Amino acid sequence: LALRTHRISYITLIAVILFFAFSFTFSISHEEAVSAFEQNISALALAAQVIPGHIIHITSTVLNIFAVLTAFFGIYLGFHEAIKGIILNLLSRIIDTKKINSRVLTLAICAFIVITLTIWVSFRVSVLVFFQLGSPLYGIVSCLIPFFLIYKVAQLEKLRGFKAWLILLYGILLCLSPLLKLIE
Repeated sequence: LALRTHRISYITLIAVILFFAFSFTFSISHEEAVSAFEQNISALALAAQVIPGHIIHITSTVLNIFAVLTAFFGIYLGFHEAIKGIILNLLSRIIDTKKINSRVLTLAICAFIVITLTIWVSFRVSVLVFFQLGSPLYGIVSCLIPFFLIYKVAQLEKLRGFKAWLILLYGILLCLSPLLKLIE
């Protein structure tokens, strides 16, 4: 059921985006498109110049709200699944996973995320700080671990070479980035 829902929502999203893109492509001239590009204005701002009334302003506000909510829930669900996977992995070493109440675990993770976000917002911590603190984790997971796997696993031998060493270099730079922030 979840996979079917995902497919339907994905197809709907693609259809709406393509309809939106094609409708603007076919309704404005090349000169208007170049002018909008040079002025760095969106398609809705371009439409607001032509269409009278408040409908475009309302539509753009609704679209912005849905864009923010979609981004938030996408990140929330990804983070939720990652935390759930880590907790289940750790708990499976101690107790049988069949004994773990899935509903309680889901509510506990939800509460943890809400409390963490509340603290984050209360202290007015910049998102850029989060990226700088998270970059070592990203460097380890996305660069260092794959590099070492390439040189430890025989089946990955064909991936060895200059590109693998470049990935190692990027991983090291990502791990050192918080220290570079202190030097700044």
